[in-house]
Amino acid sequence: MKLQLKNIKDGIVNSYNQVFFSDNKWFGLLLIIASFVNVNAGISGLCAVFFSLLIATVLGFNPTYIKSGSYTFNVLLVGFTMGVYFCYSPAFFVILFFASALTFLISVWLSSYTAKYSLPVLSLPYMLSIWILFLGIKTFTIIKLNQNGTDTFNTLWGTVNLSFEGLHKEFDSWMITPLIVSYFKAMGAIFFQNNILPGIFITIGLLLYSRIAFSLSVIGFVCGYLFYHFFQGNVSSADFHIVAINYILSAIAIGGFFLIPSISSYLLVVACTPVISFIINALGKFLEPYNIPLYSLPFTCFVLLLLSALKNRYFVNYLYLVRYQLYSPEKNLYAFDAHLERFSKDTYIHIHLPFYGEWIISQGHEGKITHKDDFRFAWDFVVADEHKKTFRLPGEDVKDFYCYGLPVLAPASGTVVTLQDGIDDNSIGDVNTNENWGNTIVIKHSNYLFSKISHIKKDSFNVKIGDYVKKGDVLALCGSSGRSPEPHIHFQLQETKEIGAKTLKYPLSYYVTKDTDGYRLHSFDYPLENQTIFRAPPTPLIQLAFHFIPGMKLNFNVTKGDEKYLVNWEVFTDAGNNSYIYCHRTKAVAYFTNNETLFYFNSFIGDKNSLLYYFYLGAHKILLSYFQNMKIEDNLPVEIFNNSVIKTIQDFVAPFFIFLKATFHANYSFADTEQSPEMIKINSEVSLGKTNRKINFELELKDNKLSKFVIKEKDQCIVVENI
Repeated sequence: MKLQLKNIKDGIVNSYNQVFFSDNKWFGLLLIIASFVNVNAGISGLCAVFFSLLIATVLGFNPTYIKSGSYTFNVLLVGFTMGVYFCYSPAFFVILFFASALTFLISVWLSSYTAKYSLPVLSLPYMLSIWILFLGIKTFTIIKLNQNGTDTFNTLWGTVNLSFEGLHKEFDSWMITPLIVSYFKAMGAIFFQNNILPGIFITIGLLLYSRIAFSLSVIGFVCGYLFYHFFQGNVSSADFHIVAINYILSAIAIGGFFLIPSISSYLLVVACTPVISFIINALGKFLEPYNIPLYSLPFTCFVLLLLSALKNRYFVNYLYLVRYQLYSPEKNLYAFDAHLERFSKDTYIHIHLPFYGEWIISQGHEGKITHKDDFRFAWDFVVADEHKKTFRLPGEDVKDFYCYGLPVLAPASGTVVTLQDGIDDNSIGDVNTNENWGNTIVIKHSNYLFSKISHIKKDSFNVKIGDYVKKGDVLALCGSSGRSPEPHIHFQLQETKEIGAKTLKYPLSYYVTKDTDGYRLHSFDYPLENQTIFRAPPTPLIQLAFHFIPGMKLNFNVTKGDEKYLVNWEVFTDAGNNSYIYCHRTKAVAYFTNNETLFYFNSFIGDKNSLLYYFYLGAHKILLSYFQNMKIEDNLPVEIFNNSVIKTIQDFVAPFFIFLKATFHANYSFADTEQSPEMIKINSEVSLGKTNRKINFELELKDNKLSKFVIKEKDQCIVVENI
């Protein structure tokens, strides 16, 4: 019961939030206050939401949808409408209850339909419900329009058909104050308030919630205003705010909520102003004979039309749709920007090196010997000692070469589609040009992605055609068959299964290179000739320490100066099968990925003073393999910056330019043994760009878990111990 009441409480606040595409608790509370400037509307709206949430709870609907307010924000609008235009009476609240139930059911029905096409329902349930209500209530004389409803029904709800003279004179005299007043009235009218005071409250809340949403609301309003001036629209300055609702909501929706905010999305807002105007006028004329409201129908129709069209594009190079909604234009943009920096070269199929251990690239892409023309995107790999010699003395037999007989591994999961065997190894220095590729295997990873490994040792295959192999399975042994003067592995990607098909330029997912400065991790890159290269095998200690599975619980003793307390985390997965760590103390959430090569965090939601937030920073990207003095680098989303003047400035200009940068650096500083360590220390640092803020971390891995975690910033030190 306690949980259900909490869900209803959250659902009430979020029902108000959803109107402005938000989930910010404080913004929602401010919207509730603003709605009570008109007491009748405030009471009626709140009652309607409560009725519908109660119905949803009793009928057993999904608690997630109850909390989010996604089924009930349309009910809120119906409640506002009835409170503004109908007289209070016992019969009124009876009708309000059933109108709320009807709107809720229509919301569920329409949401289930639009969800099939990955589209939002917007205010369609509200419009349909209010039409049914206005057309059906006329036969019941017990419920009556109040004086406000009688006087303003046609102005506020019907088609706007008034003189343009006031707007024209106002613009020509550049009277900015009336324009600002009209903007505030438009913001208030979204919540059915015919007063600038609630509009001011809502604007302040919108500005605090999202600088991008605020700027878009202004742009949408001004563009609509200017369009009506230049094309002499049929509306007066006194009532333009009624029409402007559609421009404001459309601008926020397409400029920063459903699309990633950018120069393109802002230009789209401006360019779509005439289209929205045409829809307003056309729908107004269509509905006029029925005397039913227009209100936000043009906004809903336009946004659904645009999103439906954008989802059917063949390719996307601007106007990116938001894939994972964070309910904030800034968060959506910063998460997208961080993802683009981290994974812009990511591939659907991850191709790994076909071996373990330390190898050297003897011939890379565009090689001078054989990697030319159609075969230029290939690699040859050998093993060498510290003197760069590929063989033991005397080096006259294939068995003298370090790579000969070493395991050849599957670079990714797939099906063996081609296999050639039975070709003898060459004598050192000799080549077999008649059977150029030697013993070869081709694996199909997808319809147009195949990997080919050649020069394999005769009769060493562990697989046959038709076998399904997993990444890392041993396929065969390195040999020296075909055009191979000494033992090596030839590796390439191609689009077809034939031996001898032309090569395909395709990056390797993760690999490590070694140079004079130590080890470096590469992600989705192309290794170069003469580089020393490794396929990073998971180190059991690191792998187990960061193996967070659903249901796992982690308990920590935290010492912060003289203060000591206990923190409990738990691992969950959401409906999209995304894993996250949840902090019971602060309710914070950190989403993460473990792809068996890397552990990394994707996003953080919640208290930025929590231990989980510091862990999100300090363990932002961890390679699950140990290399002494390995250096890992990454970028963090701008959203990690705490609210400040500089962050506020960044929010305003973010769609055009992101100047704040946050970087992550990690160094594998210590292991008790290099081969099979039982204790590892990883030092990391987060630097918050122009704020000059730096946070240092030390992660100690022991007993197959994160045993200790130390956070240092300036004079503050927090010690965290796993219990």
